[in-house]
Amino acid sequence: MSEFRSSGSSRNVIMAIIVIALIGVSLYTGFLLGGGGVGPTTTTTTTTTTTTTTPPEENTLKILTRHSVALQNLYEAAFLATSFAEDNHITDISWNDPEDSFWDDIIAAGEADVVWGGGPTIFDQLMVDGRLYPLTSAAMQAAAARVPDEFGGVDLKRNNTADQLAWVAAAVSTFGFTTNNYFLNSWSLDTPYSWSDLGNWTYGQYLPTLPTIAISNAPFSSSNRRCYEIISQGYGWEEGWDLLARIAGNSQMPGGSSSVKAAVDNGAVGVAMSIDFYGYQSAYDRPGVCEYIVPSDYTVINGDPIAIAATSTQKDLAEVFVDYVLSAEGQAVWLDPSAMRLPVIEGAFAEPVDPANEALRDALYLAYNTTKVSVGLDFNDTESLSVSNSFKYYFEAVFYDAQTALVNCWTKIVTARDNGWINEAQVDSYAAQMSEIITVGDKNATITGGAFTLAYAQQINAWLTDPVTLTWFEGQWTSLAITQYDAIAATVPTS
Repeated sequence: MSEFRSSGSSRNVIMAIIVIALIGVSLYTGFLLGGGGVGPTTTTTTTTTTTTTTPPEENTLKILTRHSVALQNLYEAAFLATSFAEDNHITDISWNDPEDSFWDDIIAAGEADVVWGGGPTIFDQLMVDGRLYPLTSAAMQAAAARVPDEFGGVDLKRNNTADQLAWVAAAVSTFGFTTNNYFLNSWSLDTPYSWSDLGNWTYGQYLPTLPTIAISNAPFSSSNRRCYEIISQGYGWEEGWDLLARIAGNSQMPGGSSSVKAAVDNGAVGVAMSIDFYGYQSAYDRPGVCEYIVPSDYTVINGDPIAIAATSTQKDLAEVFVDYVLSAEGQAVWLDPSAMRLPVIEGAFAEPVDPANEALRDALYLAYNTTKVSVGLDFNDTESLSVSNSFKYYFEAVFYDAQTALVNCWTKIVTARDNGWINEAQVDSYAAQMSEIITVGDKNATITGGAFTLAYAQQINAWLTDPVTLTWFEGQWTSLAITQYDAIAATVPTS
């Protein structure tokens, strides 16, 4: 039971009593038919009571999120049915789920109360930008205390520079990919078990007609972007971008993470980048067909945050929602078949569950305990934050915006290998040239050019918050990438 009350939630009852009485008394003389006597008029007293009751206020909570519509619907129904919502007269939730590049403006405009989902890097940047309200109240400290400080070696809480709690993880995840085994078998493709497998030329042998992998453009999906960052940190910056170029060459990019999931679910591709709960859902809905795979080379355990927007005018109500999400009752919602995520509070597994979902709960509990003792890549959150803009926009420029030229170049390399015109070593050589880091010239005396090394990505990261500068960089990167792809493609043997 929540202890929170809305500041304007008391009922005001106004009682007005109006008495209308003694509306004249008079006598008149008249002759009655048949009697001829004198009769008095009747004296009438009327009392009317009117009661006016002010209805209880109805509050709408505004939540900014990266969670899917299915998860929004699930949590909205569960939350609004609780005493948390009833006691505080919260009758509706207004959801807003744009890509995270719009979040700063939305929060600045006061259009968010709760900020939820999207990964640590987004929330670390919001914290640095002063967009998050410190969770310092007694209620928030009590809610946060239910969550362990770390899980599988990963921090589940973050303090700002004033050492105030800024966000708390509401769920944990791993990152990998989901396979459609029917597709892979139909096209005689091996099941991949590592990120490097996805860059193998064999997954491009049906190009350009049939891309066999689905991935998202980096700005469209924070979970897919985390997969790319795992590759770049695990393999190192330059080798990581080389592998990402091969994977992008093998892939279609249908949209955000939900569209990527749909592609593998529907059998349009054999592999899709995936956060674990999407993989669990696919495997649950399509047993024996879809499978979630944690890569054997590198993965990361992630805490997915929840926080309160600094500009919210309903912080008391925002705290009510955070309190609920970080309760055992609220955490148990993750175990629903339409969510399938790992909660951060173990007590969620002891909450009542529909008998039809007991097997799923037990499977998720096994995954929870396995993940808790796992050791993943020692992911550098500081590095991730330092290139949060430049990483995703470089990816967009050289892979998404230049995809036609990239796929054409990679197709020529794959075709040459498939026909025996080049060997494996030559595939690697051509791929390395195709994916060579792009170098731009100076924009002006202040914004200087350079090769897209890690150091340069960190140098320009803040510059890319300016739309004009971002447009210039992306235009340069895309143009130079297309030129590079076309040049390499022209050198690949065709017989």
